[in-house]
Amino acid sequence: MSYNVVTQEGVRTFENIDDAGDYAQTVSLRTGEPVKVFNAETGLVAFTVRPTTKDTK
Repeated sequence: MSYNVVTQEGVRTFENIDDAGDYAQTVSLRTGEPVKVFNAETGLVAFTVRPTTKDTK
C-alpha cells in the first residue's frame, strides 16, 4: 500500500507508512501547519500530523 503526503510544495508518494509519517512531521514542524497523509489507492485520509505547541517553541 502506498501513501501520499500533500503539501504546498506538491505531492510525495511513499510505500511505507512510517516514511510518510516522518516526512509529514518534518513538513508540519517546518511550516507550523497540519499535514494530511492519504491512502494512495482510496484517496481517504490515513492520518493528520499536527505540530504541538511544545514542538513549535
